[in-house]
Amino acid sequence: MYFAIGEWLTTALALSNGIPSPYPAAPEQGMTTDLRRIASAPVSTSAQHDKPCRLDASATGTAFDWSQPPTTRARIFAERLKDVRPVCVVGSRNDSENCLLDLTPDANVDVSASRLMLAGCEGSLPATVRAALTHDGRDTQALEQVFSDTFAAESQGKFSVPAIERRINHSLRQMSPSVQRLLRRADVYLEMPRVTFVRTLTSEQEARRHHVMAPFAAPPARRVTGAPEVRDAMLGVYIRLPIGDAVHTLLVSLATPNTVERIRQDPRAHADGHLHAIFGDIPEYFQATRLQMRAVAPGGDIVHTLAEWLHDGHQRYRDFALGETRERLAPESHRHVRQQACPPAAPPRTTAALQTPPLAQASAQPEVPSQADVAPAPAPLPRNRQPSVAEIAQALAALERLDRQYRALGRPRFG
Repeated sequence: MYFAIGEWLTTALALSNGIPSPYPAAPEQGMTTDLRRIASAPVSTSAQHDKPCRLDASATGTAFDWSQPPTTRARIFAERLKDVRPVCVVGSRNDSENCLLDLTPDANVDVSASRLMLAGCEGSLPATVRAALTHDGRDTQALEQVFSDTFAAESQGKFSVPAIERRINHSLRQMSPSVQRLLRRADVYLEMPRVTFVRTLTSEQEARRHHVMAPFAAPPARRVTGAPEVRDAMLGVYIRLPIGDAVHTLLVSLATPNTVERIRQDPRAHADGHLHAIFGDIPEYFQATRLQMRAVAPGGDIVHTLAEWLHDGHQRYRDFALGETRERLAPESHRHVRQQACPPAAPPRTTAALQTPPLAQASAQPEVPSQADVAPAPAPLPRNRQPSVAEIAQALAALERLDRQYRALGRPRFG
């Protein structure tokens, strides 16, 4: 069977290009090898994670790290602020006292500095932290500029048309040395995903900031706002390669480490489950509602067509890479609100070993005899009157009684 398909494909290739077979001695064997290599090529990274390859710097002049997808504003902030400790804040039941959305009321929550700054809540950072970030050139305005410069540099360098074209050719050669001959066939075509997105509101607090007063259902559901937006694929395209009774599919994506991968699913089903490979990081306020696939002719050079399409898609990806937060998109801004900080921790209690137990304190206090045990003191006698014999005897008896009582109290106690 392989020999029959190989002979037919070799003939079709020669006729479609108007040139003789490149392997006149053994055409069937060469085409059979190509088909076997494609069949055994690695599947998508969703099922297998191969170590990404880098282009040779000596061949291209610049070595790019293709394991990293296109940069995003969120990644720039997270990388530049990873050494800043999270800030503990408390959500309020009154949203007018909140800068951030979706905080649990009256609960202490640790929020990263990048999250606060992306949401426009930089004022909720401690004053010392804000001053240090400004001094280091890592405040919000500076990091916004870093993102803009990095994205523009990638568009002109790593994701320029020549660089993408070289990367695709390199990946195809890694997959099969002769796969590029198969891509020159007349029946090869491209499939471009197209997705309809709608903007959504996720909570009553966010809805109020958009001046939408309708109550949310329980459990909370997303509420659509605004008109739908149709977006063509930005970072990924499918190559459809009919061979015999089957159609092989290759995914070409700037968001995957291998750039070119063979998938074993229908492109529509694959795109539905791997939107990140087609559209990158989708903003949190967007929800995909409809997926369409459209066929596109590959043009005279399929690799160059792919490179041009993906370069244009990367430039259109800027809105997604910017990734505006829901706090900053709301017409009613709360960026002037300083999020309440967590109360300071209570001072540590003194250890029990350093405290005097109440029982010990009680035993350490001197015992004072009760009033019932103490004889009433005799009334003072006038200086001009001598005490009688009976009064003297009564006083001596009281002194003896007190002497016995104090002697008993002065004895050492055990147990």
